[in-house]
Amino acid sequence: MCPPRHLPDSDLAGVHVLRTLDDALGLRAALLTGPRVVVVGAGFLGTEVAAAARTMGLEVTVVEPEPVPVRRPFGDRIGALVADLHRDHGTRLRCGTPVRRLRGAGGRVTGVELGDGAMLPADVVVLALGSTPATRWLTGSGLRLRDGVECDALCRAAPGIYAAGDVASWHNPQFGTRMRLEHRMNATEQAMAAVGNLLGDAKPFAPVPYFWTDQYDTRIQAYGVFPPDADVRIVHGDPVDGYFAAAYGHHGRVVGVLGWNTPRQVRTLRRLVVERASWTAFTVVPVLRPATVN
Repeated sequence: MCPPRHLPDSDLAGVHVLRTLDDALGLRAALLTGPRVVVVGAGFLGTEVAAAARTMGLEVTVVEPEPVPVRRPFGDRIGALVADLHRDHGTRLRCGTPVRRLRGAGGRVTGVELGDGAMLPADVVVLALGSTPATRWLTGSGLRLRDGVECDALCRAAPGIYAAGDVASWHNPQFGTRMRLEHRMNATEQAMAAVGNLLGDAKPFAPVPYFWTDQYDTRIQAYGVFPPDADVRIVHGDPVDGYFAAAYGHHGRVVGVLGWNTPRQVRTLRRLVVERASWTAFTVVPVLRPATVN
């Protein structure tokens, strides 16, 4: 497991990270006291925590140095829609603003000071700043350790040595690029692939990554990769109506599809990523009735 990133003074009482079951239980107990909550980081984890806390009726502020939430995985257009989703549910957003430091008194957190000098009072602070691959113990081993353990397409780091999960950086031939994923589905599938190759399968691990997030009454599902310079096209539904599917094009190919409350549609569109469909020829989209969101 990759350890979470911290800020200075993260040892103050009331400051939480979320990586283990004990972390989750501790955060849940803290939220049940009805605190003022500040979430630092607006990726998947941060926005999900914010949605859960706001659904409990708590006062929630999210701080993110990027201009919109989930910008790194999905870009500005979808990030702006996620921002609107949170604002519509009463969550305060402070995007485009870094955190300067945590403030405390008597060993307990009392607030978050922002880079612009503003102070956000807080009884609970959740740090959702990502993680660092746990490779320090491999220093001097001879393995390549840039952004995790570097592997080939077989998940092989060296003869007889294979890696899988959060720590593994491997070449995915489906997309012709190196990637390291921190998603549960990938950890499961990559572990099976690594074991098979260790036993002699010699089969490249070339998955189409799949991940999702549930926030308020919205489910966002995604297949593929989402480069920051990709073209984005709404191919089904309309964001105004609260359901749509989008395709991402990069270097002339469909590389990712995203569904916003459209589970059936995005599963159908997944084949475009698997087949590496041409972006310029991508004009016909399956017409399906909007799926019912349970």
